[in-house]
Amino acid sequence: MRPGSAGDLSALVRLETASMGADAWGEAALAGELAGIPGIRTVLVVAEPGRGVVLDGGPAAYGVLRAVGDTADVQRLVVAPAYRRQGLGGALLRALLYEATDGGCTRVLLEVATDNSAARALYAAYGFAEIARRRGYYSVRRDALVLECPLSPHRPYGERRA
Repeated sequence: MRPGSAGDLSALVRLETASMGADAWGEAALAGELAGIPGIRTVLVVAEPGRGVVLDGGPAAYGVLRAVGDTADVQRLVVAPAYRRQGLGGALLRALLYEATDGGCTRVLLEVATDNSAARALYAAYGFAEIARRRGYYSVRRDALVLECPLSPHRPYGERRA
């Protein structure tokens, strides 16, 4: 994994479109994330090509984290369909949780579609719990659950909870 750069833009647009369908971010949104936003720390972590995790010569997964004050928000955690259920999502999530902790955050929030059972299970395994529901949040009129995870500088992220 490594921080994303402007050179990743076209590959991330392809990955986003292949993975997110109607809910995909456009090129302008991804370019904005790669450029960062003044006053808000943005981290984009990309799975490196050439290490057995490649989608058409580009990254197979990426994550975006924004942190303001003591609260971080996982904006995106995208894994190409061909590479799901291989631990890549967990590795990205763990890296983002450590980034948030290193940045002084005490909690992380995210939204997940109510019908995305695989993602919901992943987030639960890392300590996320539901705190709210957003009706019609996604473009195809699906609801989202807002999840929260408390952070601690002493927590070994990645230990699965029973």
